[in-house]
Amino acid sequence: LQAFLQMCNLPVRVICRANAEYMSPSGKLPFIHVGNQVVSELGPIVQFVKAKGHSLSDGLDEVQKAEMKAYMELVNNMLLTAELYLQWCDDVTVEEITYPRYGSPYPWPLNRILSYQKQWEVRRKMKAIGWAGKTLEQVLEDVDQCCHALSQRLGTQPYFFNKQPTELDALVFGHLFTILTTQLITDELSEKVKNYSNLTAFCRRIEQQYFEGHEKDSSTTAAHSSKGSLLK
Repeated sequence: LQAFLQMCNLPVRVICRANAEYMSPSGKLPFIHVGNQVVSELGPIVQFVKAKGHSLSDGLDEVQKAEMKAYMELVNNMLLTAELYLQWCDDVTVEEITYPRYGSPYPWPLNRILSYQKQWEVRRKMKAIGWAGKTLEQVLEDVDQCCHALSQRLGTQPYFFNKQPTELDALVFGHLFTILTTQLITDELSEKVKNYSNLTAFCRRIEQQYFEGHEKDSSTTAAHSSKGSLLK
């Protein structure tokens, strides 16, 4: 979402809240608060911003727009699901990384109760979409296939649709940057991304163009700085 708003050249102030999920109308992140309106999740936010006269994909024809939406669905169905699986369904990661991280704003026993509740919610989703029985190796293979498809589509272009970024570029950057910079038990997930040099170069390019130096801008607070840069 931050990348999307930066690409639209819209000012944004990022505020960290422990109860952000509970503030969201849909119970999901991200969400924006504009005046007296609160809009959650990237798709509805993109439509909201478009209604205000800002769109990254107006220059695409209908075929390209359909292709862009198909790749966005691929990212949501594969990368997002794989990230959730690793965080909440891999037992070692859950105990050593996810529980401490997710429960950190809360005192005991609330930290455990909320973590168990979130884990149950994610695992129920995994069961519903047929991922509950997958092994970690199968999930990593799905990630690799997704990255391969994205790498093939990107090729040597600066962005997925040549010289200008679209909503797809913002979405892919958000997920790949998270995978590359979030510390987990192993580096297996990030290594899948690093196997595709054009994808890592794509992430560095967007980080440099839309985030580096913006932390000092009075209108923008970049939350990604807490995770560190890809360039370090």
